[in-house]
Amino acid sequence: MKKFIFRIALISLFTILIPKNLIGQQIVDEEAYNLLKDLSKSKLAEGEILLFTTTHEDIGWLNEPEIMKIERDRLWLTPYIERLKTEPDFKMDIEQSSIVMEYLHRHPEEKEIFINFVKEGRVSIGGAYVQTYEGMYSGESLARQFYFGKKWMKDNLDGYETNVYFNNDVPARTMQMPQLASKAGVNNFVFARHIKGLFHWESPDGSKVQCYSPGNHYMEFYNLLGQKDKAAIKTMAQDAVDWYTNYNNKSSKNTVMPAMLNYEFIWPQEPVENTVPFMKKWNTISTIKTEDKRRIRVDLPKFRYATAEEFFEKAAETTTIEKTIKGERPNTWVYIHGAGHQKALNASREGDILMTQAEKFATANALIDDSFKKYPERQLYKAWESKIYPDHGWGGKGGDVTDNLFLQKFLFAKSEAEKVLDESLKAIASKIAFNPEKGIPIVVFNSLSWDRSDPVSFSINFGENKTKNIKLVTEIGKNVPAQLSNMEYYSNGYLKSIEVNFVAEKLPSIGYRTFYLKSTKEEKSNIIASNTKNVFENSFYKVKFGNGGLESIYDKALNKELIKSNQFKAGEIFALNSEGNGAGEFSEVQQPDTSFFDKLGTGTTNWKIIEEGDVYTSYSMRQKMKEAVVEMRIKFYNTTKKIDFDVDLLNWDGVMYREFRMALPLNMNNGEVTYEVPFGAVTVGKDELRGTGGEFYNTPVREIHPRAIENWVSASNEDFGVTLSSSVVTADWMNPTDSLDTQTILQPILLASRKSCHWEGNDYHQTGDHHFSFSLTSHSSGWKNGQRFGKQANEKLKVVVAPASYKSTTLPEQLSFFSTDKDNVVISTVKKAEDDQSTIIRLYETDGRDVNAEISIFKPIGKAQLTNLIEEPIENISLNEQKIELKVGHNAIETIKIE
Repeated sequence: MKKFIFRIALISLFTILIPKNLIGQQIVDEEAYNLLKDLSKSKLAEGEILLFTTTHEDIGWLNEPEIMKIERDRLWLTPYIERLKTEPDFKMDIEQSSIVMEYLHRHPEEKEIFINFVKEGRVSIGGAYVQTYEGMYSGESLARQFYFGKKWMKDNLDGYETNVYFNNDVPARTMQMPQLASKAGVNNFVFARHIKGLFHWESPDGSKVQCYSPGNHYMEFYNLLGQKDKAAIKTMAQDAVDWYTNYNNKSSKNTVMPAMLNYEFIWPQEPVENTVPFMKKWNTISTIKTEDKRRIRVDLPKFRYATAEEFFEKAAETTTIEKTIKGERPNTWVYIHGAGHQKALNASREGDILMTQAEKFATANALIDDSFKKYPERQLYKAWESKIYPDHGWGGKGGDVTDNLFLQKFLFAKSEAEKVLDESLKAIASKIAFNPEKGIPIVVFNSLSWDRSDPVSFSINFGENKTKNIKLVTEIGKNVPAQLSNMEYYSNGYLKSIEVNFVAEKLPSIGYRTFYLKSTKEEKSNIIASNTKNVFENSFYKVKFGNGGLESIYDKALNKELIKSNQFKAGEIFALNSEGNGAGEFSEVQQPDTSFFDKLGTGTTNWKIIEEGDVYTSYSMRQKMKEAVVEMRIKFYNTTKKIDFDVDLLNWDGVMYREFRMALPLNMNNGEVTYEVPFGAVTVGKDELRGTGGEFYNTPVREIHPRAIENWVSASNEDFGVTLSSSVVTADWMNPTDSLDTQTILQPILLASRKSCHWEGNDYHQTGDHHFSFSLTSHSSGWKNGQRFGKQANEKLKVVVAPASYKSTTLPEQLSFFSTDKDNVVISTVKKAEDDQSTIIRLYETDGRDVNAEISIFKPIGKAQLTNLIEEPIENISLNEQKIELKVGHNAIETIKIE
């Protein structure tokens, strides 16, 4: 004990005798000496370095999702919550609400203390549900990220108002994300894999969010902490000098800079454990000394724990952000969620469409009944939660389990939406006042917010001795051309069942029209042929068939040949070698090559007419490729300008590193290519982020291809335009066999057999059969002339055949529930309000034009309010009985609440 006291006394005496200028002394090299000296003279010297700390998390990439829930709790959240309890200065960020939901589900006893930490500003949570591939979802699915993020936390964490969105990992940003976030009350973004710094990102409507990027990777500060003291201090000094040079330009002594410790908890923990020692060491440096004995006193900014929200708040007070960037940053990891998971993303696309169809008609049905008592609110809530759950962590360790979970989430959402939609349509149809004397009622529903005419089909069964032939008429008795298929007869010649195909014309916006099926004595039969024809012609097109596809598509109205088929035919399937960089692609999209190449046109294609009649003529083929079998059906419509391609890729055995594409080789060079994105459209070379993504993302953004698309891709020159709807989410337009070729070749990418980017990850074999559908139309130059077609082709009409009727029916034979009077305003969804019995309408402007719009509703309106994205009121809106008057800005997304 005496020895211990003596040592303490000796240490104290030694400390007193040491000159003050040697306390906190740090030996550095010449470069660090100059950096620290400059930093000491800056305004930042009297400011702070705000360290916000989190751990980046994919739902499942590090391991299977259920294992990751346990490990997130055991290795990260529970230890960090304990730190919050024992270290008064510690603060932390959680990137997304789904992680909070998981934690509180596992630890409901911690909810009160967790909420207290949030209220104290010691826990900050990102405003989205998960960190997704933004371009993978429809606009409505992206909006729901903030319903299950920002809104859920406000409702469940005692009013917590988050103001930060994290999406750290993915090198992509869809152009309307800043508007969506800001209109949800989330005004700050944190993401990596971008140029380091602080800047604004602006959506086309002018909405801006403040953004911070630590640079290429979210682990930059983690790497700094893993260095030796001298190297770490030098790196930190360089970061600080760069920061105040670029950003701290307000005359303030209280300026701040960020440091983000963001890591994945399976990584080595030594750097993380070095956080406190490094902070303490840096905070105590008062003198720096070089090897040649030069010494100088310095004042350095001090580290302290903060949250991302706190940093953005302080930065707004002390920093002028001079840089604003805008536009789409296409996803360079497009294969990992697109062609690498074809069946899952097909289910996702179908779910996106069905969810809003279900909402629109469930709401209409509730308004017909003047009550939301039967509105399937919980069912839709759970379906949306599943629809938006899959994040960016496809594949990975245990990736087969993760990928299958994501697929099942999409399938569940799709299935629930189908149930709600089917029940709602039948309920509405049962309330229509039909006239039985007109025949069997056939009700066709249009879920899009404009009048449309499109092909539709339905099947019906007949009792014995009911009819030998049928015809279709409108509600006013006008004959409708109908093509009959798959006819089955009783032994006495009477019809047993039949498929009826027709073009339903003049369907009202988000509404329905009634047709009637009548028995007739008129003899009518469709011509079904088995012979092969090389040329097809109708009033719209003249087409020539060839090996592999269509050699020519001539547009009669435009007097233009649409196809240049010297290398590929229209609709031709071809395959290439496609290794990629572990499907993650990382710095750029790795292009396929011709070390393996196969295409349908190398063989002989036997085209057969399988059906022709008043409505359409269809051809089919079946042909073997080297590693798969292709079946294709091409359908030409006689009363609407539309060509359908239905493709089955069969018996695929999952050979690794293959990619299948379909070609549409247009008769244009350097065509202007545009494709649909969430709540908008991107024209290649015009609407992207300027320059590169920064760091090692050196490819100019406008040159990135292929791209993630929503429903359609279009190309135009001065003479004509072509729009292709697509059931797949990835498309290209550059010739993959010749980088110098200037021909515009639209190419939906069907599938790619790649490997997960995790070193222990799974292969994306995608064995089995795959099914794809595409629709083509041509028009005058400009994508705006084809955008409606592109959505219509994917958002099919719905039919209710011979609905049951209530005794008391009040609805007319045709009706529009919701509509707009402007072609450039689209209603994306109509739904029950989240918090009361009001109705929500969300709409967006498509063409970049300010407009005064009228929104018409089939019921009288008592009150209308403009709200933010998550339905919080902003201001009252003018209305006139059944119409709302609203000024819609260019590219704006607006949400309206109606009582």
